[in-house]
Amino acid sequence: MHRIRRTVGLLVILLSWISFARAEESPVANVERYFPDEVGMSWSYRGSVTDQVQRVGAYINHAAVKGTVEKKGTPVKVFTESNQANEGPAESYFVRDKDGISYYGGDPTTPFESQLVPYRVIRFPLTLKKPFSQLDKSISFGKDLDEDGQEEQAVVKAEIIATGFETVSVPAGVFKESLKLEGTMKIYITLSSNGKTLLMTDKTTNWFAPDVGMVKGIERTEFPSVDGSNPTGTIITEELSEFKQDRSSTH
Repeated sequence: MHRIRRTVGLLVILLSWISFARAEESPVANVERYFPDEVGMSWSYRGSVTDQVQRVGAYINHAAVKGTVEKKGTPVKVFTESNQANEGPAESYFVRDKDGISYYGGDPTTPFESQLVPYRVIRFPLTLKKPFSQLDKSISFGKDLDEDGQEEQAVVKAEIIATGFETVSVPAGVFKESLKLEGTMKIYITLSSNGKTLLMTDKTTNWFAPDVGMVKGIERTEFPSVDGSNPTGTIITEELSEFKQDRSSTH
């Protein structure tokens, strides 16, 4: 009897694990609700930038969906920001379709970014715990870091993964069942003077609430040093303080 009870117990545990695994393998339901892009929507964020010596700068960033323009022959949505990462006004261009979300660059931009866009940042269907490769590309880094008269070459690798759902508390309120996305971009920079490889990393953690969009974001960037000294870095955090669906409704 003891063996029978033990066998039944193990079977129940196994079936529970299989059910849990299948749930994680299921696509996120109504995934488009987490990434709304209707023209007229707007968000306000309280942001902070922390550098390698723990200096903190606070800022406010107002974002909105401005309209639609054409980039590289494709109609894209224009997202404006009043103070992106505390560095002033910026625009970003995205396309959301049945296959996912693609990034078409921004303004201002850099020669580095121009070599990467457009690329898909999220693929639909979106499945929890299943990484998606956004980039794997060799490009010019666009800068002469070792000052030998040649721009360095770089390999860019990036991926994103949906890790689950969490309750997030921010100045705008408490948002339950927020979708958590973690992204990692690694830039392997080869110095033309000696062939040495430097690694630059950019890690993001973002939470998206249904019909609202991003309610919180954290970006950690680490910059390598050419001379072998300690790397430098920044941490940028933004939390939603106000959300407007249109002129007559506010969360």
